[in-house]
Parts: sequence; C-alpha cells; structure tokens
Amino acid sequence: MYRIALDQRSLAMTHVDAGDIRRQLLEFGWVKDARVSRRLPDTLVVDIVERKPAALWQGPDQLALIDSDGIVIDRVPVTQMPDLPLLIGPGANLHERDLNALLDSAPTLKPQLVSASWIGGRRWDLALQTGETIALPEGQDAAKTALAKFADLDKSTGLLGRGLLRFDLSLPGKMIVRFPGPPGDSSAQKTTQG
Repeated sequence: MYRIALDQRSLAMTHVDAGDIRRQLLEFGWVKDARVSRRLPDTLVVDIVERKPAALWQGPDQLALIDSDGIVIDRVPVTQMPDLPLLIGPGANLHERDLNALLDSAPTLKPQLVSASWIGGRRWDLALQTGETIALPEGQDAAKTALAKFADLDKSTGLLGRGLLRFDLSLPGKMIVRFPGPPGDSSAQKTTQG
C-alpha cells in the first residue's frame, strides 16, 4: 500500500492521478474503501477504511477471512486461524450476515458455535462446542423459528452436552435426534413432535 502512494513522489502533485491510486488500493482485500486527495502544493492524503473480519470461510481450496458482507479479506494459514466462527461450503461466505441474524434469535447458542456448514446452497448445519450438530430447515424465517424453539427447549431440559450426535430440525414441527451407536443401527434415532 505504501508503495502505491510513494511511487507518486517523482510526479508533480498536479500530475498525480488520485482515482488511479484509489483503484489500486481497493484491490487489497482488507480495504473496504479509500479516499485519496491532493493537498497542494506537495501533500497526498490517503484515508483507508478497513474491512473487519467476521468469520472464517472454508471454500473450495482455500481458508479465508471474510467480512460481514462475505467479502474475502485474505487467505489464512490453518496454523494462524483466529478465534472466529468457521463457515464451510461453496457460497457460505455470502450468507454470513444471514447466519449472524439467525444466531441472534438464539443468543444462548451463539457463543457455542464452532462451525456452520452451508448445505446444498439452501440451509445450515451448526456444529457446537458440545459436539452436537443442529440441522436447520430451509428459509431464514423457518430456521430462526426452529433455532429459537430449540434454544428454549435446551434451556428448559438441557438437550446439549449429553453426548447426543445430531438434532435434525429440517422437517417442520419435528425434531429427529441421533444417539451414538453402531453405524446402521436404526434404534439410534428418535423422532419427537414439536
């Protein structure tokens, strides 16, 4: 970034192209906006607005920091991952804001989120610190309702942290619970009406 501004030193201030400098600065993923102006006789003023990391996105062949708009800020090595939620799957980065609004409907679950997988480009699976996964239904409103209801049920009965594997809320009015057991054991699931 400094190189772009300092490359202008050999030019007279009236020949410095502020628009071109701004365009070059906006090519950096972490730059949300840039304002470049000339202050005659000899000063170039550069104001940068940085993107704020909101989550990590694991997309095809990359792990990247993204902002709340899903814009990729920069790639992140696995060894230097910050403590942010991990969004997994193609297009998951574009739904970070929707996911955040969804989690706001269940504030007790939000700090427990480890990762969120965008399934089939239409719904979320949430992996929690307790080891369970919550499969949400399609549609923002249906997912908010299901997650808020689940959070209330967890608060009153303590569903999480019991060693269960999965809570499937994808069918309206039903919750399918998967218990640990041998693979293919059909008795490891229980459906409840809700």
